Amino acid sequence: MKSNRISLGVILPLVSTALMVFIEVLRTGYGVSVIKLGILTLILTLAATYYVRLFDNDIIKSKISILILAICYMGSLSLLFLVENPEIEVFWMIGGLLVSMIVDRKLGLFLQFNLVFIYAVGFSARIETLLHLLLISALICALSKYLMDKSTLVYGTIIVLSTNITLAFVFNNFIFEYEAGYDYIASLANIFLVIMGSFLLSLLYSQYVNRKENIKKDLINNSADILYNDKELTGEEEYINDESNSSRTSYDLLMDNNNELLVQLKECSDELYNHAQIVGDISSRAAKVVSADEFLAYTGGLYHEIGKIRSGNYIEQGLLIAEEYHFPEKLKTIVKQHNIKYDKPTSVEAAIVMLTDHTLATIDYIENQGAHDYPIDKIIGNIFAMRLNKGTFDEAGLNIKDFNLLREFYVEEFNKRGTNE
Repeated sequence: MKSNRISLGVILPLVSTALMVFIEVLRTGYGVSVIKLGILTLILTLAATYYVRLFDNDIIKSKISILILAICYMGSLSLLFLVENPEIEVFWMIGGLLVSMIVDRKLGLFLQFNLVFIYAVGFSARIETLLHLLLISALICALSKYLMDKSTLVYGTIIVLSTNITLAFVFNNFIFEYEAGYDYIASLANIFLVIMGSFLLSLLYSQYVNRKENIKKDLINNSADILYNDKELTGEEEYINDESNSSRTSYDLLMDNNNELLVQLKECSDELYNHAQIVGDISSRAAKVVSADEFLAYTGGLYHEIGKIRSGNYIEQGLLIAEEYHFPEKLKTIVKQHNIKYDKPTSVEAAIVMLTDHTLATIDYIENQGAHDYPIDKIIGNIFAMRLNKGTFDEAGLNIKDFNLLREFYVEEFNKRGTNE
């Protein structure tokens, strides 16, 4: 996603600035306002893209998220200056609300505020108008989760509409000078249309995502069926009925680099994908040392952090994904037990994935701190001693001989990695 992140950070500010300058020239002609609006748009859009870069893993999970962000922002900028009265005809708010619903709520709020400030400069808005729009923008983004849910849409809409009419009335009659001709009905109707339009578009997007996921799951299941049927046609019926062989077929599918989940992992983060590949490779070879299941250890390493392709607690999300994609039970256990903070491993393979992940993270951290002279064997020795003393692997089925073999393997492996690097 690094190239996408760079493209977004460069292209979106430049294109949005060019769009604003073009629209302002058409609207008012050449002048100081064009320069002022162009600079403001550039600064605000750069700030938004910087926010995206800071929180890239959580916000931009796929190319379609970038596309949605760009379309919503550019579309809203255009609508802002194409409508006759942006204070009443608030259709330009639909972009920020959609981003809040589909991509990220905070980012949607960020974009709404950008649009309000651009409007304030472009139209020399009154202070009460600025405050009114800022508050309504903040409210609809805060309620975006409820405005995209059928069960809470009505309540959320009522809250937004009642707040909007209250703010408009108070600002125009009690706090600031009265503005004659403020169209309360049109204001309510337009905000209602913004909410309904955003809801329908988010619903279409959800249906698209769900349909895409179902197609992918069907492809995975069909692939498994083809493999099973192929074995059946060759007369090896016992292959299908044998649990270990059936699981092996599942592992073969999961280890395929073209597997949908691995593709999503790579799209989410190259760093996360590479880490998973390394953990899988080392865990597989470590499993071989103690005669454990190499396929299970390798697959466990590949998918131990698969939950990070979704927002929320990555262990919980990983288990949900494991259920959705029908992971073998032993693999689900590794997804659940690979992190020391959450659970103790109950299998040798889970213990190996945990050790690999922990050792790799520890050594990378120490090296990033510049402590290159710290001996690898001492680092690994401390990790193993700590886990042994805390009883981390008491239920994993590792005996002392296995423990020592694994420690020797990791020392040799990471010394070799250090030499190669």
